[in-house]
Amino acid sequence: MAGFYAVVAHHTATGPKATDQAVANLLRNGRSDLPGPLSQLGLDRHGRYWLIAAGRCNHNGLGLHGNNALGIEAYNDGVGEPWPTVQVDAYVRGAAAILDHLGLPTSRFLGHRETDPTRKSDPRGLDMNRLRQRVDAHRQQEDDMTPEQAQWLGRIHHELVAEQQSVRELVAQTRMESAATQQKLDRLIAAVEGGE
Repeated sequence: MAGFYAVVAHHTATGPKATDQAVANLLRNGRSDLPGPLSQLGLDRHGRYWLIAAGRCNHNGLGLHGNNALGIEAYNDGVGEPWPTVQVDAYVRGAAAILDHLGLPTSRFLGHRETDPTRKSDPRGLDMNRLRQRVDAHRQQEDDMTPEQAQWLGRIHHELVAEQQSVRELVAQTRMESAATQQKLDRLIAAVEGGE
């Protein structure tokens, strides 16, 4: 994956009785109809982000920008559960920080329903235009990130970059091994054909 082209907001469609860890496990491992990971980040009802995975995730496959978007799955049932203020505030601050880091405009913070309007409704109950206005206002403010938050964001970035690098190295190694195997097969075929 070369980079992220957007940040896509989702709701998990999980009710408040599901534990935060159970939802994180679902996002990491996937469902019977869709393999995980289902997003890069989870956002629980207490406004805490959960690092789910680095690299490509199955959260926006048919939508605009496909899975070349960073997904944030907010823990919400999507059928009328009220959104806690702390969670919405964290959505705004997190999206602003990620967009700043990626160098993307606020217009690239999209609801899943905006990237795939014929099939998706999430994040239901949130006005994406209002959220973008808040993200934009937050981005205009002076940096209010604590040193701990900056360290956390740096650690997430480091893990994402390291994961992408390890995938690139694995692909390169597989290609080299495949080429070496093909050369051995070619020599074996030549030896067998020469021996006849």
